[in-house]
Amino acid sequence: SEDHQNKGHEVTIIEKVCKQISKRDIDSVDANLIYIPHTEKKTFGGDNRCRYYMQTVFPWLFTIDELGWGGGASFVNKGIPNEFDYGLTFKEFQQRTWTKESKFEQPRNDIDLDKYGEYILAPLQLPHDETIKYHSHIEVKDFIEGLTDWAKESKINIVFKGHPANPQSLYHFREYINSSKNCFWIENANIHDLMNRARACYVINSGTGLEAMLHEIPVVRFGDAEYNSAVIQGDINDLTKTWEHVNMVHKPGMILKYAKFYSHFVNNICYDSRIK
Repeated sequence: SEDHQNKGHEVTIIEKVCKQISKRDIDSVDANLIYIPHTEKKTFGGDNRCRYYMQTVFPWLFTIDELGWGGGASFVNKGIPNEFDYGLTFKEFQQRTWTKESKFEQPRNDIDLDKYGEYILAPLQLPHDETIKYHSHIEVKDFIEGLTDWAKESKINIVFKGHPANPQSLYHFREYINSSKNCFWIENANIHDLMNRARACYVINSGTGLEAMLHEIPVVRFGDAEYNSAVIQGDINDLTKTWEHVNMVHKPGMILKYAKFYSHFVNNICYDSRIK
């Protein structure tokens, strides 16, 4: 709103609980452009004046799109342009990982991760999250069960991290994970420490995938996310093939793709809410 006001535009702000915003609200406003939070065209049903915005894993960056957010945004499957800033944006965001900051508060304690050996990190998402509901054909339960079964067969270690916003919603999986061979539940470790030691990061479509790219490790996604074109698409029904893709990654090429993605995503797709 400040951005538009600074440009001399007339701005009307409607303040409501997010879920109470309806099509009736936008029909009551004679506006050329309407910004709507945390929903998508297919569920909200807005007209061509509507733009749907959502906060990214970096709290000051928002996507604004005519179709939706996350895996439902219009830019998701358009690929990554070749023109980029030679990694400057990527390096800038990598510096943030040094502070161990993330969107949700993280533990600052040091934990001995050596006991996990080489492992795949699997940050867990909230089962009721809308990005699971709308942007993934598998649920959190499918993700956990598929990986734990495969870990037992492949003898590859997997560290599952509970979601910091509501770890209790995942506690019914904790015993199951810890009782499975080669699988470990952890919640009292900083996500950046875990990424820094991981062989790869497997997610459904969490914003954590964006952070994992900054640690220059292979990222595998099993749902749709804003970073679709930059990472490996996993197959929960063929995790051996997925692991083969991870092991075939050419690291310099992977890092270049990440850098190109960050350049495009941050500078061309996202809106920086910090007033310049």
